[in-house]
Amino acid sequence: MMLQINSIWQPQTQQKIFRKLLHCFSFPGEIVSLKEEIRPDSVLVAILSTILDQTVTWNDEDNLVEQSDHLLLQSSLDTTTNAQYIVKNAFNRPIDNFEINLGDLSNPEEGATLILQGESIGKGDFKLHLTGPGILNSNTIFLQGFDPHWFTLRNQWNRNFPLGVDLILVDTEQLLALPRTTIISFNH
Repeated sequence: MMLQINSIWQPQTQQKIFRKLLHCFSFPGEIVSLKEEIRPDSVLVAILSTILDQTVTWNDEDNLVEQSDHLLLQSSLDTTTNAQYIVKNAFNRPIDNFEINLGDLSNPEEGATLILQGESIGKGDFKLHLTGPGILNSNTIFLQGFDPHWFTLRNQWNRNFPLGVDLILVDTEQLLALPRTTIISFNH
């Protein structure tokens, strides 16, 4: 019997991914697997296939997405200061003056979503302590291949809430979300 492989380009698969993404934003720091939905694709491309369309822009300066997938995503590329969705290699330290759209007081929802692709979520030497809405007491997550400076910048960007950015962290099979309402502390 041949195993049927789900495609991230099918609506029913995108709906499953979207529900899991919503769950992650509702329960910040909870790690969710997309292993069943993504074969043979990547978590990053699976998320992008679900959230991008012709009405939004994105940025992929680190070239994490294959050119063939760029065409299928049907969304325009833009600069990091203007794009609504930005994908970055989390292993690389961001420059200190890395600019991202934080929204404005009239439209805080226009703040960008930053998707960081790292080596591992749920194991590693780097710890994030999370508190805030959707988290009972506190939550600690372990990461590998995520430069700590991304979280320093994220805390700076979100200091004038409701302005700020939302984060989605991905590895090869899993994701978690950190909305701007989540308070992150860490030692590095």
